[in-house]
Amino acid sequence: MLTACEDLFEDGSMQPDGSKPSLTINNPTNNQAVTASQGLRLNVTVVDKDLVKDLTFTLKGANAETALVKFKKSPEKNVVEFDTTIAINGISPGEYKLQVAATDKRTNLEQQEIKFTIK
Repeated sequence: MLTACEDLFEDGSMQPDGSKPSLTINNPTNNQAVTASQGLRLNVTVVDKDLVKDLTFTLKGANAETALVKFKKSPEKNVVEFDTTIAINGISPGEYKLQVAATDKRTNLEQQEIKFTIK
């Protein structure tokens, strides 16, 4: 038996279901001091039953509105271990915040923020 797409999704299965992705920022840690010449290691773990659709990373000054670094990854997996190092040698010493947002296939959103210092 064949059914139309509308029949498959009538229950709203692609709508937010209140089940946000489980997001853990492993590195940097809150209030950590990093050296600009070594770069900033980003390590996050995300788990979601509906597939992690997007991960967005935003680096801003502690009181800034404009992002210094912003990028997005689309892993399309249930369990994501993301680990990379970004260059920050052009960024002035001071206090900064890293915002990480994880969105699942049903558009549920989880966000976390870590504050750290660049020396």
